[in-house]
Amino acid sequence: MTTNTNLNKLLSQAFGFIKAKEFDRAIPIYESVLKIDSMSNQALSHLGIIYMMKERYQDAIDMINKSIEVVEPVIGDYENLAIAYRALKDYKNQIYVYKKIIQINSNNSKIYTFLGAAQRKMGDLLGAHDSYQKALELEPSKFQQNYDYGLILYHQNKQEEALKQLRKAHKIDPTQIECMNKIAGSLSSIGHYKEAQSIYKKLQKKVPDALGPHIDYASTLIHEGKYEEPVKLLKECLEKKSNNVAKMNLAILYLQNKKFKEGWKLYGARILQRNEDLDVSKRYDKLKSYFNIDLDEKKLMPNEKILILFESGIGDVILGLSMLKDFHKKFKNISAEVDYRLVSLCKRSFPEINFYEVRELKKGELEIKHDLSLFDKGIYWGSIGRYVREKVSDFPTEKRVYLNLDKNKDYEIKNKLNKGKEIICGMSWKSWAGEGRHKTTQLKNLLPILSLNNLKFLDLQYEAKQNLGQTALEKKELIIKHNIIIEDYDYIDKFEDIEGVAALISNCDIIVTCSNVTAHIAGALGKKTFLYVPFGRGKLWYWHDEGGKSIWYPSIKIFTADTPGHWGEVFNEIANVIKQDLFN
Repeated sequence: MTTNTNLNKLLSQAFGFIKAKEFDRAIPIYESVLKIDSMSNQALSHLGIIYMMKERYQDAIDMINKSIEVVEPVIGDYENLAIAYRALKDYKNQIYVYKKIIQINSNNSKIYTFLGAAQRKMGDLLGAHDSYQKALELEPSKFQQNYDYGLILYHQNKQEEALKQLRKAHKIDPTQIECMNKIAGSLSSIGHYKEAQSIYKKLQKKVPDALGPHIDYASTLIHEGKYEEPVKLLKECLEKKSNNVAKMNLAILYLQNKKFKEGWKLYGARILQRNEDLDVSKRYDKLKSYFNIDLDEKKLMPNEKILILFESGIGDVILGLSMLKDFHKKFKNISAEVDYRLVSLCKRSFPEINFYEVRELKKGELEIKHDLSLFDKGIYWGSIGRYVREKVSDFPTEKRVYLNLDKNKDYEIKNKLNKGKEIICGMSWKSWAGEGRHKTTQLKNLLPILSLNNLKFLDLQYEAKQNLGQTALEKKELIIKHNIIIEDYDYIDKFEDIEGVAALISNCDIIVTCSNVTAHIAGALGKKTFLYVPFGRGKLWYWHDEGGKSIWYPSIKIFTADTPGHWGEVFNEIANVIKQDLFN
């Protein structure tokens, strides 16, 4: 009885302080109450709100969650939880709470907007698309709902749809600068550079101190194939303020133009920019707790235990493998992270080096099983060129085969193809990467090559899951309209089985491909390859050529389009060169 009386006095006293708005004095009293009765609803609910006001968000979350265990929660409890999780940038729990709110009230457009933002931060673009779409359905006349839906389309690389939606948002509120910026970005993505440049110039006047419009304007010039002007603009930006996007773009400009020393010094900015804006897991920050990472300085020592860090796609790793032998001469104790699909191929090709598998999970997280504490330093795959490729003369001049095939798979494919005296031309014409639309063509555009006599065409094209069936339709049209067959090899999964793809490429006599994984594997196998790349946007910086040949892969001949956004005579040029080669 005495305990209850004391408890009631404390609760009454605390409530009096709340009415007087003396919240700091209420806190210790409620904390004392909870030591007596850990399930006091008044203390839990009031403390949760006070902690929120004091920006003690984790304490607020703890109190609200305990309160929910005691009393059936109302929508306000979940809304407070969401605010706290949002303040802590805890996207996973935000998503959970927003979905709880939607179960109670499914007609709140703002909650769908918040849910979409959290899903986008977690890398769940499909989930964010659905949430933003629902928010737009609930409030179709609001700027934010139109803008958010356009933004998610932009991030999904659905640029035509994004442009249409963003222009709707702009019509509702023409003053929104970020919307104008994204409209310009969509225009640039589909090759409308002049229109994009016009918007960026307007933005430069509206926000003269902002670097973004200047950097983005320089990017459009780069996409047009220009060099001197964007270099000047990016240097001016960096004189005003350090900026990782500006550094990265300037690095790529230098590397594109074979100014390797200058390029490598700035190229580390790509990792910092990715860590800031794109990497949900913030892996770079986590890795730094284990060892120093050499981004753009020559900090590696010969006797250190060095881990080459997983960075991006399979093609870029295969490019990095072309430097591994030279890198290993300088640093004897190295290990490397690679995509799980490459592990067996790498171990067979470079048996003296340890390879660890990495798996990319759905939400941007990486799954690893190796112990990071074993290493002294780290360096990303894309940065090892700083040590071994400082000038053009550092590159191999003769074709170099550095991937060692699985002999059993190679033999199995050879028997199943049963090619005899036929000349097999492996074909790949699509890229599903972020800039894939600029590197890709339709199969019908390759008719000058596909119409050549004495060639048997073999399909090397893999498909992203969301695009399954597209290439089959293109091949069917080719048969119906032109009686040309591109044969399938159905015994391997072209996405999962990289060993099988490599063996399949090895069994081709020549390869015709756009810039994708096929090109890298073919180059690493020393296979005679005819690579077509766009002019400007979509031509990756490493597709340099000396006398028409790749300096990275001497067996690859590079054919570049004449103008941005148009392939022109590229496919006729390739057909003519193949004819000359066959004749010879």
